[in-house]
Amino acid sequence: MCRLDDTMHVHVGYYEQGLDVEGVFFKSLETGKWQLFFDHTWYGITLLKHYEKYEDLGLLIGEYSIEDDKIEGEGNQLFERFFKKTG
Repeated sequence: MCRLDDTMHVHVGYYEQGLDVEGVFFKSLETGKWQLFFDHTWYGITLLKHYEKYEDLGLLIGEYSIEDDKIEGEGNQLFERFFKKTG
């Protein structure tokens, strides 16, 4: 399992069309990049693409090079694109 900095995390979400769906970015201690996790089972969503699953975090959607001070804005945009693409 990857080592994550649990003090460096950001909740992101998609709140359009009556939906309230969230993911969480954690900062990797190994790579220094932000990793997006999504717990699809919490929302009862079946994804067509296979993602690596991490206990207590959900699916690892991707790893991104984002500056810490831009993670909220860019993170929300990345999550929205992921969700629209898969949902």
